[in-house]
Amino acid sequence: MFNSYNQNPYFSPYFTPQQPQQTTVPSMRFNSLQGKSIDNLEVVKAMDIPLDGSISYFPLVDGSAIVTKQLQQDGTSKITIYKPIEADEAATTKYATIEDIENHIKNIKMPDMKPLQDEIKTLKKQIRILLDKED
Repeated sequence: MFNSYNQNPYFSPYFTPQQPQQTTVPSMRFNSLQGKSIDNLEVVKAMDIPLDGSISYFPLVDGSAIVTKQLQQDGTSKITIYKPIEADEAATTKYATIEDIENHIKNIKMPDMKPLQDEIKTLKKQIRILLDKED
């Protein structure tokens, strides 16, 4: 039997076995979110956060908001509050029917066409005069 670290390298505090590398499956690293549940917004101001600039998440226990706190480059901390938006039934999409479109078309007022027709006649006369002068 081996009784000391010098005799058996597998029990030595300096021996670290090598893990076989997997070439077929990429290694994935999962990060957990930093933070904890809180009772009110005032608690976030006193909470310690990491100094590396990562974001800490503080969901309110009642589910009314999620508060984040992050250290900025100037040394101040930035607190952001995210609140859920309630779906408003009045903001639902309303589609136009054929009757709606026809009513809108009927209500379009066309300007008086007489002045436009007079301008077109005047332009035609001017073009004829110019063409006659060239001949």
